[in-house]
Amino acid sequence: MLHLRLESRKLINSVFVILFFWSCEPPDEKKDEETTGDETTLSNCDESFGSGVPAFYSTYFSCVDVSASGSNTTITSDNLPPYKSWYYSKNHENYIDYVSQGSGYFQNPNEISGQSMSVSVPNSPTSRGLTINSSLVDGYVGTSNYEYGMGAVGVTLNGVALFNPLAAPPDDIEDEKFSFDYYNGHPTNTGYYHYHTTSKGPLEVLQEKGLITTAIVGSGEIELYGIMCDGTVIMGCTELDGITPDDSDFDSQNGHVHDIEDGTTAHFTNRYHTHICTASFTGFKFTPEIQYYDGCN
Repeated sequence: MLHLRLESRKLINSVFVILFFWSCEPPDEKKDEETTGDETTLSNCDESFGSGVPAFYSTYFSCVDVSASGSNTTITSDNLPPYKSWYYSKNHENYIDYVSQGSGYFQNPNEISGQSMSVSVPNSPTSRGLTINSSLVDGYVGTSNYEYGMGAVGVTLNGVALFNPLAAPPDDIEDEKFSFDYYNGHPTNTGYYHYHTTSKGPLEVLQEKGLITTAIVGSGEIELYGIMCDGTVIMGCTELDGITPDDSDFDSQNGHVHDIEDGTTAHFTNRYHTHICTASFTGFKFTPEIQYYDGCN
């Protein structure tokens, strides 16, 4: 009887893994051949910032190519995380052996591969005029016309893709964490590495640039993670100037609107942004589900 129970549990877990990783799979996109050779790091990754690009990107981003495209800013990346992960292939210089992070954790069977990722962000986005409440932010795919799409819908400071926080029923986005690597990322079955929540990876960019001294999620002097395709900025436990956010006006995905400035430069005026800070703002723990602005689709 015990043997049958163990075999049944193995079968259930196998089915869950298959369904789970299908649920956050993006549409097919052209992939580059995986590179091998030197380890990819923040100090040697390729990056460029073209003429006319807002200072926000050159100040805070790394490992990306950024160009001005009319009224938009286009961010391109090979989406290869500049740190070590067990999701790299074993012959890659960034590969490390898998280490379980606790009970229930597992390594998914996928490997990181390079992508031709491009995200276009409006410089002056137009609000949809939505009231983002719990009826819109429900955690499921296909329940609103304003959901971010599947696949790469944002870019972090280190050039890694941001995915939405949605799971196809009956999956639960909370279960995603059990396959994360040390940086809270994992790849799809096409090798598309991505985040759904906070990661120390973008904070290490701020540290590399000398903007913070502590690249620990929840403890950084400044916690900025990236930007979504509609222009929504993703912050952590601070505003861009380092102060603690006032959550009295948060919506259901920890978002609010005000100027975003870093003490010397006002980068955005009346810009919607969300805060992922599980230590202080427990109501929402992931990338935003609902697009505040027009522009993504």
